[in-house]
Amino acid sequence: MDIIKILRQVEFIYPKDDKYIYCIPEGLNISDSQMYSISGISGSGKSTLLTLFAALRRFHQGIIQYTFTPKNVLKVTTTNWKKTIGPQFWGNIGFSFQKPELIRALTVKANLELAIGKTNLENMALALFEKKEWDEIKESKIWTLSGGQMQRLGIIRAFGANQNLVFMDEPTNNLDKSNRQKVVDFIQKYRKDKSIIFVSHDMPFLEMLDIHKTFEVREESKYQKRGKRILRVT
Repeated sequence: MDIIKILRQVEFIYPKDDKYIYCIPEGLNISDSQMYSISGISGSGKSTLLTLFAALRRFHQGIIQYTFTPKNVLKVTTTNWKKTIGPQFWGNIGFSFQKPELIRALTVKANLELAIGKTNLENMALALFEKKEWDEIKESKIWTLSGGQMQRLGIIRAFGANQNLVFMDEPTNNLDKSNRQKVVDFIQKYRKDKSIIFVSHDMPFLEMLDIHKTFEVREESKYQKRGKRILRVT
């Protein structure tokens, strides 16, 4: 089963920086329970394209179909955006940001409970934190944490109870070699029934994962449109 199908080419342009058109071509599919990566030089638009796959940005043209289950199929278009993108959509998706967006007013534990509930919280936390470290931070507020601790919390949150589509943007930012290995082990342990798309410059990290396919972002200057350069994931 394909969890994502691009039914019509997706295009996006930043209103204040419109020299590039970011494109995901028609016919590109993401299969269920597989891992993918997006590669390209720095500044090529990898993170922007990742957010387009996740419908975190309202694209200007295109149709994306999400098949979370055989009975839960959603088509996202520019015209039905407000109707489609909401709780019924986000409950199926996890996103690990370069800078995790955590609720500063809540404790570490409360942040995770919102996403993954209480049942597996301790086991998932102890997969990325030593017990002593976890015990020290779980009742702390988010703003007291280090960058590496916040990064690991964002990864745990992305693998919530119902998420079967996970997007990870530079998940090993701020992490040392030991914690990078823990992230690999965590992903392998909790990836069941999840499709995962990565953006990462950390090639040793990606090489430790079973990446099904890598999409490359290329500038197609010879196919300029309205005087703008096209960045296309292929």
